[in-house]
Amino acid sequence: MIEIKNKQDCCGCEACYNVCPLNCISMKYDEEGFKFPYVDHQKCVDCRKCESACPMIRNKPIDSEIAEGYAAVNKNLNDRLQSSSGGVFGLLATKIINLGGIVVGCSMAQDCKRAEHIVVDTQKDLSKLYGSKYIQSDINRIYSVVKNNLIKQKPVLFSGTPCQVEGLKSFLAQPYDNLICVDLICHGVPSPILWEKNAAYIEKKSGSTLKGVNFRCKNNKGQFEYRVNSPKNTKMYYRSKEEDSYFQFFLKNLSLRRSCYQCRFKGINRSADITLGDFWGGEEFVPSLCDGNGISIVILHSLIGKKLFEEIKVSLDTKKIDIDAVFSRHNRALTESFEEPENRQEFWMDFHRLSYGKLSKKYAPVSKKDKVKALLRKSGLLDLIRKGCLHKRHKDSGTGSF
Repeated sequence: MIEIKNKQDCCGCEACYNVCPLNCISMKYDEEGFKFPYVDHQKCVDCRKCESACPMIRNKPIDSEIAEGYAAVNKNLNDRLQSSSGGVFGLLATKIINLGGIVVGCSMAQDCKRAEHIVVDTQKDLSKLYGSKYIQSDINRIYSVVKNNLIKQKPVLFSGTPCQVEGLKSFLAQPYDNLICVDLICHGVPSPILWEKNAAYIEKKSGSTLKGVNFRCKNNKGQFEYRVNSPKNTKMYYRSKEEDSYFQFFLKNLSLRRSCYQCRFKGINRSADITLGDFWGGEEFVPSLCDGNGISIVILHSLIGKKLFEEIKVSLDTKKIDIDAVFSRHNRALTESFEEPENRQEFWMDFHRLSYGKLSKKYAPVSKKDKVKALLRKSGLLDLIRKGCLHKRHKDSGTGSF
């Protein structure tokens, strides 16, 4: 049976919870707000299906069928502006829905207090899955729902973190030709309870109810967008990533799940069919595609993933890239875990002791430099400065300019 002795040995994928035939396993939140499995020993018959489904225990080597990389942007600017990067996911999802299938992905709950995986089968509801959510999502019974649809021969596109894709694959225990898995370049998953405390802080400060959040609002220079409803009207609050303490906790790696510091699912080879992410360093490798409205990096791992990508290519501007060259210089989150900060334990002790405002001031103070950077970001000048620096670097190195 599943027994978690060290918290870094559980990624919270919930495969064990889904596979247990007697419902002996429940998922409970720990003091940091992360889910862990607990076994009812009186009901358990020690069938060990939970162990077989656990990707952390199996930890099988991964060998992708192929490894092709592309820079890509959706030709439809409105669609791209709804997404966090280049708008590729929406095209993949639309293709599956048009084939009569379902799309499974991460959505914010209606009260905006948590993230959860849901099933979408209409174009209208796809927007719920767009954009990054900087919270570990609740899987609940979604793997079982996926399996039932696969057995009915429905096309299924499942999107999630690498460990969630591994959890699904381990739960299924066999390949399905009608399943497409899309994972992402993952920095690590932040605590749901920390987000709840942040959401409550915003509501208290604004005197309103939180009704929406966009973690990567392109219309306002990549800031966090919080939408709140008061009895009289709806307001939008914007924070740059320098000013938003929740995002700073994430960037400083204080709020990540313990397993993220030694993630077992890093690497260019993946169980997913397609990996999507922001193309950091795009100006260096594919300047012609960089217009400031988002660009995706796409890594194809399987022939079925490549086939689906080829089918949506007509709606994309793409350029093939050298994966090794790109990731040797940018976005190490694909292949490397981030170190656990020395003050992480102190942070979580203070989380339970301090108000959110005091926690923010202690661990994410906004310096004068941060304030200037935030102003430059809001005005759009930061992008111009960075492009100028990159232009000079190319010129000085003799590689030419763009």
